[in-house]
Amino acid sequence: MRIILSFTALMVIIACNNSSNKKNDTKDTAEKTVQMPVQPTVPDTIFTGFGTEPFWSVYVVKDSKIIFHPADGPNVEVPFVEATTVNNATRYKSSSPDGSIELNIAKKECSDGMSDEIHSYRVIVVVNKEEYAGCGREGK
Repeated sequence: MRIILSFTALMVIIACNNSSNKKNDTKDTAEKTVQMPVQPTVPDTIFTGFGTEPFWSVYVVKDSKIIFHPADGPNVEVPFVEATTVNNATRYKSSSPDGSIELNIAKKECSDGMSDEIHSYRVIVVVNKEEYAGCGREGK
């Protein structure tokens, strides 16, 4: 009888230990997940562009600046410039010591590939000669 009780107690201890290890594995996996960049809280944002694989975002702040925010790495910030518009396409092109940004916005439906939402604009942004494609919306 003692052998059966000892064996049962041992099995309970092993089961509890395995359950504890699984919880830690889940936590480690969650911490490694790459997330979409958090939008900086900037008032007067007149346009926001964003993309996936890799995640990135770009913000046009009226009369102030244009900010490119990658998931990894430093932001690139350039002065605001007035856009040029030709045939439903809007273009911002600016540079600073941080780098250069050319933002091209087309009024065409766009799917971000991650959600079922359809956005009103297609975006191509070239940051320091590297091209990113995504979607966009007016305002924040």
